Amino acid sequence: MCGIFGAVAERPVADVLVEGLRRLEYRGYDSAGVATLEQDGLRRVCAVGRVESLAGRVAAEQPRGNIGIAHTRWATHGRPNERNSHPHLAPGVAIVHNGIVENHRSLRAELSAQGCKLRSDTDTEVIPWLVSRRIAEGATVPAALREADRTLQGAYAVAALHEGTQDTMYGLRRGSPLVAAIGAGGGYLASDANALAGLADHAVCLEDGDLAKVSRDRLAVFDVNGNPVDRRVIHVDRNASVLDLDGYAHYMLKEIYEQPRVAGLINDRYQEQGVLSNFLPLPPQRIRRITMIACGTSYYAASVAKRWFEQLAHIRTDIEIASEYRYRPLPPAESGELAILISQSGETADTLACLHRLKAAGCATLGLVNVVHSSLARDADSFIPLLAGVENGVASTKAFIAQLMVLARLAVDIAGRRKTLGQGEILGALKSLDQLPSTIAATLHNETAVQALAESFQSARSALFVGRGALFPIALEGALKLKETSYIHAEGFPAGELKHGPIALIEEGTPVVALACSGELLDKTGSNIREIAARGARVTVVGDRAGILSLMDVAVGALTIPSCDELVQPIVATLPLQLLAYHVAVQRGVDVDRPRNLAKSVTVE
Repeated sequence: MCGIFGAVAERPVADVLVEGLRRLEYRGYDSAGVATLEQDGLRRVCAVGRVESLAGRVAAEQPRGNIGIAHTRWATHGRPNERNSHPHLAPGVAIVHNGIVENHRSLRAELSAQGCKLRSDTDTEVIPWLVSRRIAEGATVPAALREADRTLQGAYAVAALHEGTQDTMYGLRRGSPLVAAIGAGGGYLASDANALAGLADHAVCLEDGDLAKVSRDRLAVFDVNGNPVDRRVIHVDRNASVLDLDGYAHYMLKEIYEQPRVAGLINDRYQEQGVLSNFLPLPPQRIRRITMIACGTSYYAASVAKRWFEQLAHIRTDIEIASEYRYRPLPPAESGELAILISQSGETADTLACLHRLKAAGCATLGLVNVVHSSLARDADSFIPLLAGVENGVASTKAFIAQLMVLARLAVDIAGRRKTLGQGEILGALKSLDQLPSTIAATLHNETAVQALAESFQSARSALFVGRGALFPIALEGALKLKETSYIHAEGFPAGELKHGPIALIEEGTPVVALACSGELLDKTGSNIREIAARGARVTVVGDRAGILSLMDVAVGALTIPSCDELVQPIVATLPLQLLAYHVAVQRGVDVDRPRNLAKSVTVE
């Protein structure tokens, strides 16, 4: 999940490296560092914490090299400190690395026995030593990197400098994303093409086993056998790295308020009935079973969509957590089986591993992804862009809403093609989706009430979120948002399951957020919530007018959402929970955009 950036130019590159890391900070912010090649050799500058700490160090030390590599870290091996910060050095070699070297312990023991002085606790440090020793024995830098690649086990991306190569840096990909580019100002390497915005108009996506040689005006890519290859070229949006808060205090809040616009974009792009079915890798009429695979927030989106595909399109649908599914025995794919893999970044390691297993088994695959040049978009049989735009906050908001909207439209679309819904029902569903931009905007006007509720959470040790039906996954999402932003322990439960154990957690004053909207499950939900209230819970109801009125006798507070069709209730009910998590975190003084221990893109297992 770390961020890699490299640059080679005709002028000092330290400021470009730091700016590149700012654009990649969502990938890790435990520590950051740069290595530049100076007249007297490699020079390393590192700092613990955010990139701004590194920027101060760089400004004070003023490295002047015209070539350098940089890194922002999410710690996997070794505590976040300066000793463990990247880049890591061995004689004549500097390395930055994203990923995990699984056999680093045996390699460390072997290198130490050979007299190598490893100084960090990281898995990364074995890489520069492997490369350095082979170069000392007469190998070229590419040959030394290739031999290291054959020795290492795991998934990784690497950028490297060598003191004997004054004008070239090297990139190596094995499982983790890496792109290379030549722009007007020089040559670049990066973990994410968006980091190159304004520096290059196009970038080359490296594939597994590729090695790139990047100089100021030349880029060469070689496959695992050492043969020169042409790889996919993608356009780099000049506005992709815009970090302007537009007057908002945090990116999370800005992105929450961008959701009406995102909903409008999705409606504009996918409004025509039947258009989403054209993205499917097999005809809707042939689909007999759907398996949806995702992690974290994306898994909760899949959990909602399971109901839509089964109820509207009459297709059996299973949902799987990618980190578990990738290690499950996988039966041969049957005719008509479709796998839908969901990832905001398109680089989630576990989801990609599932994709490759499913493809090898002969299953048709569809990716739902926000980053159109990602590995998931490239490797799936087909993909649907989520159109959420760049999401800087680590806690996903607008990308989650985009996932739900696209999945809802896809389910309605497939139902229309399979004729499991009448035309009137389809038009009604589409109307409710078409109205979502204004419905979302109206819901966000309730922020003042959310702020007041957030104050009651400040002394909470734990909080529960409950719901039934399609609102149960939204309860899970609300709990996830609260714990990842505010560090308050929170859990989501099906309201009907509380009496089977979780109700033991209720004590006097326990905050409970209950999702209750009009529909066939409202009375059942009400009974469950009264059981909670009878045991001293402090219940806040999130729901439409009917849901709130039915529970005002036991609720201490309410957050109202507009009345809307049951199809879109889960989407609309998410919004107050996003605002609640945000305001609780801000009032507790948490860095809401960069919560501790988390990174935006989980590219390691």
